[in-house]
Amino acid sequence: MKKIFLWIDTNKLSIILSIVVIVMYVISWNRGITLLYLITALSLATLIISFILPYFNLLGLDISIKHPEVTYEGAEIPITITLTSSNFFNRYFLEIWWTATFSHNNNYMFFITTLHKKEVFNINLLCDVRGEHKIGPLRIQTGFPLGIKFFSKVFEDTLGKVLVLPRFVPIHRFSFGVDELSIFYGDNRVDKKGGNDDFVSIREYKRGDSPRHIHWPASAKQDELMVREYQDSLSPRLIIVLDLHKNYTLGRGKDTTLEYAITIATSLAIYSLDKGYKVSLFGYGKKKIELVDIVGSHNKMEILESLAYAKCDGEANYEETIRDITAFNQSGTLVLFGKGNGQLNTQMDSYSSRLFKPVLFDIQSKSFLEDVFNKNFTLEDTHKQSIYTLQKGCDIDRLFR
Repeated sequence: MKKIFLWIDTNKLSIILSIVVIVMYVISWNRGITLLYLITALSLATLIISFILPYFNLLGLDISIKHPEVTYEGAEIPITITLTSSNFFNRYFLEIWWTATFSHNNNYMFFITTLHKKEVFNINLLCDVRGEHKIGPLRIQTGFPLGIKFFSKVFEDTLGKVLVLPRFVPIHRFSFGVDELSIFYGDNRVDKKGGNDDFVSIREYKRGDSPRHIHWPASAKQDELMVREYQDSLSPRLIIVLDLHKNYTLGRGKDTTLEYAITIATSLAIYSLDKGYKVSLFGYGKKKIELVDIVGSHNKMEILESLAYAKCDGEANYEETIRDITAFNQSGTLVLFGKGNGQLNTQMDSYSSRLFKPVLFDIQSKSFLEDVFNKNFTLEDTHKQSIYTLQKGCDIDRLFR
C-alpha cells in the first residue's frame, strides 16, 4: 500500500493576508462601510482559492522512479520519472523535488507547467561520491494558482538506493614482486591447469572456487560443500592494506587522502584480477575488510563493494595491522599507504625481508590542508621496494603509465 503524506507549508504571506482580512472585517463591521465589506469578501475569496485549489491540484497524482542500483563513481546514471494523473482535468505548475546523496549537489527539482494524463521525464545525474546512497523520496509541490499557500505530497515508495563503486584508472605498468620462479615464468604469470599446485587442506566452499576442487567424500560427511585448498606456486599475490584509522583521512570532498588511496587500491585490484593474480584486501575500520586470495575478474564485485563502503572510522594501529597481516601471508606484492610522516618508510626493508616486495604510496597529508594542487609525483623503484610520493591534486592516471 503506497503511503502518501500531506502537509501545508506555512508561509508568511498567507498569515499576513489572513490577519489583514480579519482586521478589515472588524473595521467594516464596526463602521458599516460597504466598500470595505466588498474588499473583505474579495480578500477572503482569494484566501479560500489559494488554500483549496493547490490541494485539489495534487489529488489523483501518482509518480514513480526507475534507476540503476549499481554504478561507478564519476559516471552518470539514467533516471526515468513517470508522473500520471487519474483525473480528467489538467494539472498546472508542479514542482518535483528529490534528494540524491551520491552527488555533492544533493537536492534536485524540475518544474512542470502543465500535466495532462501522463508525462515521462528522462534525466542523467552524475554520481561523484562512492558508497551506498539514498535517492528520493520524490515530493510534488504546488502553489497554483496564486502562490500564496503551497501543498506537498511525499511518495515514500519512491525511496531507493544506489551503490556507487569507486572509480579506477587504467594501469599500463606496475612492478610486481619478484621471486625465484619469475626467472622462469616471467612477471605476468597466470594459473595453469594441472600440476602446478601443492595440496594444503580441505575447507568450506567459497564463491569463486573451482568445481574441480570439490572434495565429495568430505562434502557428504559435513553435509556442505568442501573443497581442496592448494598453494599455487606460480600465481603471484597482490596484498593491499588500507589505513582506516579515524585520523588517517584529511581533506574535503573528493580530494582526501582516503579517496586517493581507494582509487589506487581499486585500480591495482582490477588490474591484478584481469591478469589472473590473487588479490587480498585488508582494512580495519568499524567494519572490517578481510578478503583473502580473490581470483578472477568475475569476482571483482566483492572487492569493489568492500572498497565502496570503506570509511576511516577505526581504532586499529596501521603498523600493527601490517605486522599481523604479513605474519599470515607467505609472499606477494604488499601495497601500503603512508601519510607523509616517514614512519612507514623506515619499515620498508623489514617488509621486503619477508618475501614481500613492498610498494608504498606515501600520500602527503599536510598538502590536503592547503588549496594548492600538485599533479606531479616521485617514484623510487628498486628490485626490493617501490615508494610513490604524491600530494593533493596528483594525476593518479599518470602513476601507472
